[in-house]
Amino acid sequence: MSSKCLKFISGAQEGKVLDCVVVGAGFAGLTATKELIERGYDVALVEARDRVGGRVVSATLSGGEVIDLGGQWVAPSHDRMLELVKDAGLELIPANPGMLTLVQHGEIRNVAQSDSDDDARTPFAVADLGQGLMRLRRLAERAGQDDVWAEANAVWLDQSIDRWIVSNLRTPTGRRDIRAAMKAVFESPLDKISLRQALGKVREGIDMENLIAANGDIGQARVRGGLAQLPERMAAEIGDRLRYRFVVEHIEQDEDHVVVHPMFGEPLEARTVILALPPWLAIRIRVTPPLADWREGAVRKVGAGNVIKCYLVYERPWWRDKGLSGQMSADEGAVRVTFDCTDDPDGRGVLMGFFEGAEASMLAKFSRSMRERVFKDMLVDVFGPQAAHPLEYIDIDWAAEEFTRGSHGAHFAPGVWNVTGAELGVPCGRIYFAGAEYASKFNGYMEGAVRSAHETAQSVIVRINEKTA
Repeated sequence: MSSKCLKFISGAQEGKVLDCVVVGAGFAGLTATKELIERGYDVALVEARDRVGGRVVSATLSGGEVIDLGGQWVAPSHDRMLELVKDAGLELIPANPGMLTLVQHGEIRNVAQSDSDDDARTPFAVADLGQGLMRLRRLAERAGQDDVWAEANAVWLDQSIDRWIVSNLRTPTGRRDIRAAMKAVFESPLDKISLRQALGKVREGIDMENLIAANGDIGQARVRGGLAQLPERMAAEIGDRLRYRFVVEHIEQDEDHVVVHPMFGEPLEARTVILALPPWLAIRIRVTPPLADWREGAVRKVGAGNVIKCYLVYERPWWRDKGLSGQMSADEGAVRVTFDCTDDPDGRGVLMGFFEGAEASMLAKFSRSMRERVFKDMLVDVFGPQAAHPLEYIDIDWAAEEFTRGSHGAHFAPGVWNVTGAELGVPCGRIYFAGAEYASKFNGYMEGAVRSAHETAQSVIVRINEKTA
């Protein structure tokens, strides 16, 4: 190491220089680490928790059923995730068939999954909705393919998706339906989501028509035995290169090296570092020299989704007797979506839901028993009196998790994604970034995390080889 580097970097163990330190053992960190190890590089993966998986964690209920408290759904278009599941020999459980329950303006209707739901709309409202969806798809395609047009219309694309909906749909029903579809994708208020980010979701293949019927391509299947099996198996392959309870508080870098300082213990020295953390966690790490001002300003505008994921367990899945799927979509209320997460049709029934956004913030202040009551009362209103007698309740407040501080993914406020959001994944010296929030495709999904990690690992390999060739 040069004398310049010796003066700059302090506290590292002398002699041992890794090729890369990866910070964060979620899907992004695990994927990047595995790819670098497989290519023969010397890597350390560090994790602040005492487990891997990040926002993916499973729990076992009193009856032995395994549920996912975090990331759960794998969609048909998630090629990388499906490949990981297949390689691990894990089984996917498809969504339960049956009628969907729609709650709109207090009216409860059960519709077949194949129904278009058009009987509730006037011909004028149907035409208005169809034109709105067509405009969204065309805009998404143009914004993704025509960079010159997107740059020329940057200010217009920076408006909120809610403002666009008001300006482009003429009927209350059309506005309601597109808003409901967007709310199923984003946990944050629609006036905080830019049109550009919404178009990005449409371009990724989100089926708006199916979302409106509460049967979209977001949660098609889940892993039997819990998705957490997947990161645990990846961690087993990484072995002793993985260090737990390694809380990074400071990173130093110069032209040739980085030193990663934990809150407790010895620092690690490497040629590169990958921060496989969501932006709102990565910014908590002090960096010397400081990163560019624009980056810090942009990251501070990137908010995490606020979610409390909750489950109620019943003696049996009684809703199936009524021909219901257990899947519900509502336009208002503390819980606006539910899913059937029953493993054994002859065993105990499990319904899952989300408290999101403002409702999650409010209910986080109350006891778990109060949240159970709110969820139970909602299910009674929607599915009937049989919902009043659950055997068990469990939830997790992701905003309260110290090393998560929110879920599922980030939302980019108007003024962030089109100006600097795409640049959040650009390396800063020898500091690289990977994760769901940095993905150019499937942003906010586990699929995006895996794809982002693959791209970042390739960039790190190029950087390492520049100095070792």
